[in-house]
Amino acid sequence: MCGLLTIIGKDPGDDAVIRMRETMHHRGPDGHGYWRATNIVMAHRRLAVIDTSDQGLQPMHSADGKHALVYNGELYNDSQLREAISNSPGRFRSSCDSETLVELIACSGVQAIDALRGMFAFVWADLEARKLYACRDQFGIKPLYWARTGQSVTLASEIPAILAHPEFAVRPDPVGISAYLSTARVELDDRTMFEGVKVVRPGEILVFDLDRPLAEPVRQQIRPVAERSEASAAELRHTLEHSVLAHLRTDVPICSLLSGGLDSAIIAATAAEALPGLRTYCAGADSETGDPSYARQVAGELGTEHLEIIVDRPTFLSMWREMVGRQGLPMCTPNEVAIRLIARKLRSDGCIVALTGEGADELFAGYELPLRLALEHVASGNPNPGRFQLLSNAWMQPEMKSSILMPSFWRLLSDDEQLIATFEGMFETVSCEAHNDLDAHLRFQRKVNLTGLLRRLDSATMMESIESRTPFADREVLAVAQSIPTARLYDPDIEIVSMRTKRALREAFATRINKHIVQREKASFPLPFQEWVGEAAVVLRESTFAKQMFTPAAIHAVANDPAQLWNLAWPMINLAIWGDKWWGSSRTTIDQIMDVKPKAGGLVLG
Repeated sequence: MCGLLTIIGKDPGDDAVIRMRETMHHRGPDGHGYWRATNIVMAHRRLAVIDTSDQGLQPMHSADGKHALVYNGELYNDSQLREAISNSPGRFRSSCDSETLVELIACSGVQAIDALRGMFAFVWADLEARKLYACRDQFGIKPLYWARTGQSVTLASEIPAILAHPEFAVRPDPVGISAYLSTARVELDDRTMFEGVKVVRPGEILVFDLDRPLAEPVRQQIRPVAERSEASAAELRHTLEHSVLAHLRTDVPICSLLSGGLDSAIIAATAAEALPGLRTYCAGADSETGDPSYARQVAGELGTEHLEIIVDRPTFLSMWREMVGRQGLPMCTPNEVAIRLIARKLRSDGCIVALTGEGADELFAGYELPLRLALEHVASGNPNPGRFQLLSNAWMQPEMKSSILMPSFWRLLSDDEQLIATFEGMFETVSCEAHNDLDAHLRFQRKVNLTGLLRRLDSATMMESIESRTPFADREVLAVAQSIPTARLYDPDIEIVSMRTKRALREAFATRINKHIVQREKASFPLPFQEWVGEAAVVLRESTFAKQMFTPAAIHAVANDPAQLWNLAWPMINLAIWGDKWWGSSRTTIDQIMDVKPKAGGLVLG
């Protein structure tokens, strides 16, 4: 794991590069590196997980010196890849998968990326061909962003590293803000909440010209997983268990998060067999109900060393504000606080790597209400499915925004046309690969919801220098999931609501996991944030940014009854905290902020 930084084009100088790199110190407290050549600077912060010696420091160069790499991730087929390229004894200097990757692409070029199984985001420079490649895994487990920064292009693992570039003008993106109000997600396709900061999409490869860095990058795609015949319950169980075992490779202590639900129970049960004495962790607001009580039961059956973290109201409220300030972005879900508190605890216990269950619901149809609504929409003829996905899941409906947002800002959005068009375009992309209309809706959930959950997980755990691993979000597991017909995944006619979803997954592990856990209903928000959000409502009344963004009537209504209007209070309060961090101390208006100009030595607003 790491925080990576690359700048091509104009070099901003040592002080600026180091300042940018050190915004990501939490992503890599175990070491750092820095290298420059003509038109390129690479910097790195390292979290040592495989081969903790200095042999794993980056930037890393190939043995022939023609390739340079900064890399964030883990390859779970590392040993197989090494066997394929070990043509001579002593080729490798370390056991790091970063060295495997740089030698693999040195041998086989960009097509080698199709062979990678794991989570990864990396920037690779072919110094001989004068090309730079920025790539991200198919799920988007590890983040990667890029922006034009004056006379250069900057790529980084976190947005604040880009914003720290002395020639980058920090402006809010109106469409990104509107998307957050509707979805509580800080990214929309390749768009962020900062104008000009782009996402390298999951499964995307951007190719830049080192000698013409400001030219538009060429876009390529990692080859999708191959279609296969329908998997049986036994094949599904075998594939998942094999994925968990593959995710156990580490040279530092590993543990597992355990909510007491089916997904985390599958992972913990498989891992506990391979690692006697496995530690498991759970968080919740009450130790006697919800996740902690279920997790305690599972841990007792598995014989793991189990620990609980109780999240109280004062901790939630203080950490909420602190996290928005630290990551420079609003929070997506209240669960980010719980995830970070678990990460802090397990780090203090000496664990560095944690297994988690993200991906199961999106791959195996785990969301009952969204799927039932999608099925009803399909039965109606499936008109405008992308628009339907936006409206049926929105925290704030587009038609509400004209009365919530200040008129000058709402005019920039033109009735949310770009937001709606983006959702329609994303749905059209996934529907081309779908087997039927309901499968298209399920694939859309994977594309939008899972990407957001993985970003949340990465951000919350890396704040505490913890590497999170997701055995469900795995290339081989995806191939099996896509082979299973939707009827085996979801059936709306089953009487027990919890048993309607993830049917194939429940069948595969029915004899392995306690039946009470197999039948447990999903709990999406284990923290009672609807009750707690009221104490943060004062932020709306005091925030300089909120007063420029939201109408007085909207601020008054939400601040007076935040518990009842929690679906509005959550994104609005988050935006107020976020906006005040970047622009609130200035007396400029939103219109002036949009016109902010860079000057030598940093930002000047207005």
